[in-house]
Amino acid sequence: MESMADRLISLRVKNNLSQTDVARQIGVTPAMISAYEKQERKPSLKKLVALADTFHVSTDYILGRTNRADCYIAINVEGLSDQQIKILRELISEFKN
Repeated sequence: MESMADRLISLRVKNNLSQTDVARQIGVTPAMISAYEKQERKPSLKKLVALADTFHVSTDYILGRTNRADCYIAINVEGLSDQQIKILRELISEFKN
């Protein structure tokens, strides 16, 4: 099973990003990204979410809880009614079935 550090390295390399690039995107130093990748430090919840957003994967993928890197999608529902959001959720559920 891949560690979180292994996943972070793999995602960074796959996306052709340097540690500095990732650090800039999530608001930490390159040394902190290095520490994550060496398993010396763990990201806070806020930084974990930022990493997932940066790489367009779920936090579960980064944490090793799933092996599907492609199961993440963000949908901006700002401005939609509760009923419209409910319909979107039902549609997604239907597609899964």
